[in-house]
Amino acid sequence: MNAIHLRRHLVNGGRIERDGLRARLILPPTPATAYADSQLDDYGDPAGARRFLHLPPRRLEVRARFSSNDLKGTAGFGFWNDPFTQDGGVIDPPCSVWFFYSSPESDMRVARDTPGHGFKAAMLNSYPFANRAVAGAFGLLTKLGSPVLNWMLRRRVLAGLVLSAARATVQAREVLLDADMTAWHDYALDWRAGQAVFTVDGEIVLRAPRPPRTPLGFVAWIDNYRATASGSASAYKFAYVDVTQEQWMELEIRQGP
Repeated sequence: MNAIHLRRHLVNGGRIERDGLRARLILPPTPATAYADSQLDDYGDPAGARRFLHLPPRRLEVRARFSSNDLKGTAGFGFWNDPFTQDGGVIDPPCSVWFFYSSPESDMRVARDTPGHGFKAAMLNSYPFANRAVAGAFGLLTKLGSPVLNWMLRRRVLAGLVLSAARATVQAREVLLDADMTAWHDYALDWRAGQAVFTVDGEIVLRAPRPPRTPLGFVAWIDNYRATASGSASAYKFAYVDVTQEQWMELEIRQGP
């Protein structure tokens, strides 16, 4: 993957500075009443359409560092299916294989016995038992845009139902990384049909069986989201975090799809 072909998605003052193949994604000071994002991806367009290009086997190598070990919001890089609307509605069962950070304001536990925040190698597959058909039906339903469905999305009822159903069959693995985020590290992901293997500086940190086999898109981002995820609709919530000073993620994509 050549970073020059990635789309910039910038919200509320987010910006990207380039130095050759190196990109610094910058988030400005932002109050918790507003959303800001600095993002590179390869699946979106200005009209809002999404086209996911990647299937296993894929290898991704990224050299990255961050402005702090205590960022506010979320940040990371890898592959996912962009399943959420900005206000927390769900448009697809979530799937991802990536390196993912969330600050302590979030509580997103996709695997047991791991914290709900921190810097992780993580895999989430919400329909491991066959389900492009399920995903396709779900996608068709959302595209119908019925008043009832729109109401459910706004109320986040659908989000809770999807998460509850996903947990009954979900494949999820994650591990908290013991790495100084402010130092340069080499992150690699081998996304295969039967297993996703994550390494940091050449050392394997996670082997995740049964990763997604549906198309995903590449994303690298830093924003001020926070989220709480559980099996009930009332506890599945998105909001924003107050960012009091500029923060950033710097990366070089060494190898990709």
